[in-house]
Amino acid sequence: MITSTDANLWVTEDLSHQLLGREVVQPSSGRRGTVGTVLIYTSKISNRVVKKVAHMRPLDDSGREWTADPGTLQPLQPIASKLPAGKG
Repeated sequence: MITSTDANLWVTEDLSHQLLGREVVQPSSGRRGTVGTVLIYTSKISNRVVKKVAHMRPLDDSGREWTADPGTLQPLQPIASKLPAGKG
C-alpha cells in the first residue's frame, strides 16, 4: 500500500555506501548482520534526504532480516580507509 507520504518520496539505492556488503553490529539491539542494501528516501517537494535505511541479513542464521538507520551501525572489522598508515 502506498501512502500519500510515500508518494512524495523518491527512493534510490546507495550503491557506494561504505557499509554495503560489510558485517556490522546494531548496538541498540546487539544484532549482527551483513548490509545488503542501503536505500535513500528523498522528498520530491524539497529534494532533501528524508531518511536512509540499511537492510541487513543476519549472521546468526535466524533468517530474520531487519532494517536500521545506517548511521547507527558499526562495522565488525575496521574500514580500511580509516586505518592509520601502515596498518592494513
